[in-house]
Amino acid sequence: MDIAYIILAHKYPRQLIRLVNRLNTEKTYFLIHIDKKTNNDIYQEIVQGLSKYQNVSFLDRHKCYWGGFGHVLASIEGIKEIFNSNISCDYIHLLTGQCYPIKSNQQIKDFLEKINHRSLVSFFSLPSDVWIKGGEKRGGMDRIEYFYLNLFNKHFQASLFKHKFKRKFPKGFKPFGGSAYWCLSRELAKYINSFIIQHSDFVDFFKNVLTPDEIFFQTIIMNSPFKEQIISNYMTYTLWLDSSDHPEILDVSHFDKLSQSSCLYARKFDANKDSKILNLIDEYLLKE
Repeated sequence: MDIAYIILAHKYPRQLIRLVNRLNTEKTYFLIHIDKKTNNDIYQEIVQGLSKYQNVSFLDRHKCYWGGFGHVLASIEGIKEIFNSNISCDYIHLLTGQCYPIKSNQQIKDFLEKINHRSLVSFFSLPSDVWIKGGEKRGGMDRIEYFYLNLFNKHFQASLFKHKFKRKFPKGFKPFGGSAYWCLSRELAKYINSFIIQHSDFVDFFKNVLTPDEIFFQTIIMNSPFKEQIISNYMTYTLWLDSSDHPEILDVSHFDKLSQSSCLYARKFDANKDSKILNLIDEYLLKE
């Protein structure tokens, strides 16, 4: 079982290096995307820290702002590189630099063997009751029906302005949403790569969608011949409170929940705030 990890990161070099160290096996490959906004000193620390690995490569860098298309573009870069370089893999996981496994490498591989070429993609059709409960009155339809622009200046990371006219969703497609992170079979990733090359108009539409990383891949996949091969669970433990735009930081108080979880990974960790949780995971959950 060969696994390729696309990891999107923008800070915490030591935590990213620790993640790669923990996931590394003879049959893994890592494609790292570092946000182009990231300080060059941090970038160089990451590059140097991972320089000993022959199975690590760095993707072309894009600026990634919350709610913008950069995250999708970074993920596309990872998929594209896998097929351009003919990297051997049976599955492709999309993670962040603040993810961490809560199952051993062998357990992860055993699980992927068991699901037999199916993919892990959290999805639901839009409009979604999930997003209505999260505070979006129209269940995500505003994200795709209105035109969004990302405008940046030194005071704000991103400002989102909505025009008052509605857009038509790409013809022949039903919109789907879900988690921004996934695990794809090689066959499905190959389909997505070809689709993106052949449908530039579809890609261009999503450049002005709000938080497109939660809609772009789901819509391609659930309108594809692979839709019956999807397990709607990306197997990553995440704690969301209220209507927050970001998951809670996991610490030692969450260890019991993590140890009881059937998930393969968890996010979000911040070793600067609590590194003990990662130590506990290493000691008690990740013994091969």
